[in-house]
Amino acid sequence: MRTVDVSVMHEMFISAAECIIEKEPYLTEIDSIIGDGDHGTGMKRGFTAVKGMLERNTYDSMPELAKAVSIELIRSMGGASGVIFGTMFFGGISRLTEDSKADISELADYFYEGEKAIEKRGKSSPRQKTMLDALYPAVCAMKAYDGDDAAEFFEAAWRAAAAGAEESRNLISRKGRSSNFGDECIGLPDPGAVSTSILFEAFYNTVKQMK
Repeated sequence: MRTVDVSVMHEMFISAAECIIEKEPYLTEIDSIIGDGDHGTGMKRGFTAVKGMLERNTYDSMPELAKAVSIELIRSMGGASGVIFGTMFFGGISRLTEDSKADISELADYFYEGEKAIEKRGKSSPRQKTMLDALYPAVCAMKAYDGDDAAEFFEAAWRAAAAGAEESRNLISRKGRSSNFGDECIGLPDPGAVSTSILFEAFYNTVKQMK
């Protein structure tokens, strides 16, 4: 299966929301040590709103769905995280055709452009202990994937994101509130990178179950 239908993508976002909500205590715990302590609650608030929206509505095309998720995250989360995670799903929306499905090559371009949009908006780059340390390897894995199976495609993205989140433990923060902690950040993963890894794990598990 090289394509992902909008109904599958719909379930992927619901599953991702549920996983973020479940992991909120851990995300809050990390951020309370090397941040301002509100990442977990903000993510839970945003993805609770997304889950409710998706349970009430259906969408005919991939861009329509992606836009709705993006806007809801920005609206409900607020602050920098809302903009960043909203941009993740909106920044590459021009790469999706007005169709009820998307080929995995389109999805690779979609997520890759979303990552680039975050870099531009946040004036940031990988290796600065941000969510990009998980997102960038994930989109690179997507672009490099040369198979024909959407589950394998998302598995590659998730494993790369998880490895990136784990590697963020060894980085000194260069952006955001955590940059004030210097060497104290070493040993803990970036909360945004962990959140990104959670999202991609949920995407993979949903596609695998719906094959």
